Amino acid sequence: LFDYGKSKPILPLKEAGQIKQGNATRVDWNAVCPISSTDARTELSRSEVYVIGNPPYLGARLQDAEQKKDMRIVFSGKNGYNNMDYISCWFFKAKGYIKGFNAKCAFVTTNSVCQGEQVALMWPTILSDNIEIDFAYQSFKWTNNAKGNAGVTVIILALRNVSDAPKYLFIDNFKKLAKNINLYLTDATNIIVTGRSKPISKFPEMSFGSMPNDKGYLLLDEDEKDILSNQNSNASKFIKQFSGGAEFVRGIKKYCLWIDDDKLKEAYKIPQIASRINNVEIHRLNSKREATKVLADKPYKFGEIRHQNTDSIIIPATSSERRNYIPIGFLNEDTIISNSAMAIYHTQPWLFGVVTSRMHMVWVRNVGGKLKTDYRYSAKLCYNTFPFPDITTKQKENLNLYVFAILDERAKHPSKTMAQLYNPATMPKGLLQAHQELDTAIEQCYRLQPFKNDTERLEYLFKQYEIMINDELLMVNEKGTLFAKQKKSRNR
Repeated sequence: LFDYGKSKPILPLKEAGQIKQGNATRVDWNAVCPISSTDARTELSRSEVYVIGNPPYLGARLQDAEQKKDMRIVFSGKNGYNNMDYISCWFFKAKGYIKGFNAKCAFVTTNSVCQGEQVALMWPTILSDNIEIDFAYQSFKWTNNAKGNAGVTVIILALRNVSDAPKYLFIDNFKKLAKNINLYLTDATNIIVTGRSKPISKFPEMSFGSMPNDKGYLLLDEDEKDILSNQNSNASKFIKQFSGGAEFVRGIKKYCLWIDDDKLKEAYKIPQIASRINNVEIHRLNSKREATKVLADKPYKFGEIRHQNTDSIIIPATSSERRNYIPIGFLNEDTIISNSAMAIYHTQPWLFGVVTSRMHMVWVRNVGGKLKTDYRYSAKLCYNTFPFPDITTKQKENLNLYVFAILDERAKHPSKTMAQLYNPATMPKGLLQAHQELDTAIEQCYRLQPFKNDTERLEYLFKQYEIMINDELLMVNEKGTLFAKQKKSRNR
């Protein structure tokens, strides 16, 4: 025997047991590391088996053909595996390995498995057969001294057979006894947040922006816009400002051609515009998609138009995980929001305050998905599921004041882009304070008692979400269940 902290000499070489090479997703783990029922159920405390692995962490879009085949073999007969992370294979195999035994399994894994659509896709399958979460470390940065260290955000998650033994959550180096650890790694019931076509709260609808499908011919940079306007005095009436998530955040000026049906003949009289329209038609006719070819009938219009002639709120579809707040903004009716951002039309300032609040950010971080490490904002999953109380007119007017204070602070820095304003390292103190004051006002819409931390905020939001879902279920009449309606809306 050797003391802890001291290693056994490597030389001379000795027999080191049995080595078997194989694909961990396809071999029977119990055949490689057998656990007899006697060992597992009665003698495990004296004769333990440790299985240690290092699975790849790949999202659905990064898996090669063989890895896709692994997924198909592991999840044969189950739905949704095509969109699961590759690590789900190891969770499923480990679940089968410990099932019915006095055993546990644990993984250090990317936190994506407990966020966004992965929760609904993966965990009902993993937690079947009386399996539950034993303990979990919430998200933290994993770093090492390797060259080109990625510094990924990970969690540690353990599974066990259902028991009355204590469950523990580890939050920022603090250990918390939990009644239950749900799939978002909070002390709450095992509810799964699924995408919805309509907001659960009393919000106006949110949609994607408008998609050009034009190969760039309907879009103009600032120089192209100036040249076109200078050469043709009538061209300006067909040009609107165009903004997606990147343009809004980075302060990039972009424009687009926006031509109504009754103005088409007038637009065609401008040679540069006519040329661009003709190129759009050629692009669409050459497409392999029938739906795109149909759009060639109106090459002067965007492929998908969702713009409404009202002021709007723009929310970038992706945003850096480093930011404490997703930069959002008000745009006037003459600005077209692109499909790289989300849009809310017919809106009011108080809603801006809700969407940019810390409470909403906590929800987005945990319920929304990720694109690489960036936040990925989804109307169905982030906005439509967000539980917010039905507040009074006076409360809305109060929130408006805090929103105006944020806009005033932004206006004090006209030379800075949203990226600069919302970089935690360069965010002006006045702007940060304005956001923090709004955060307090938003939280008081839920309750007067302050929240201790983001974990408590999330636990509270899950409780409110569950209450609102249950209230909604009670209101469903005999003509159709809520599940059927949501399933129908998702299949559209």
